[in-house]
Amino acid sequence: MELQLVAKPSAARAGRHWVMRAVRSQGVPTEALDVIELLTGELLANAVVHGPAAGGIRIRTWRSGRVVSVAVSDESCTRPVVRDPAPTSAGGRGMLLIDTLASAWGVDDGGPTGKTVWFSLDVGAA
Repeated sequence: MELQLVAKPSAARAGRHWVMRAVRSQGVPTEALDVIELLTGELLANAVVHGPAAGGIRIRTWRSGRVVSVAVSDESCTRPVVRDPAPTSAGGRGMLLIDTLASAWGVDDGGPTGKTVWFSLDVGAA
């Protein structure tokens, strides 16, 4: 399943809602939905904030047995960094959340056309 969006503030919300509908249709257990929604929101927010204004964003999600994956592609070549922000910092926790809560995550280099950041989550019974 795939969705194309333009990088603007409303894209994060629209993409998050699309992913949630998609994973529900794939029979993902209810107890995994909050984590998927949180991590998807972080990937999409990063694509909107750190990618080029009005650039393209592509969202994909799929399930393979017990594992659900979400991938967000954008037109920025800058790789995300896991930070350890001060407790009083207003931001910088997105990739830390993904690193902490996802079963696996990574970045696929798209060369001059950007990158894809993805996470996988073991959601239990297939």
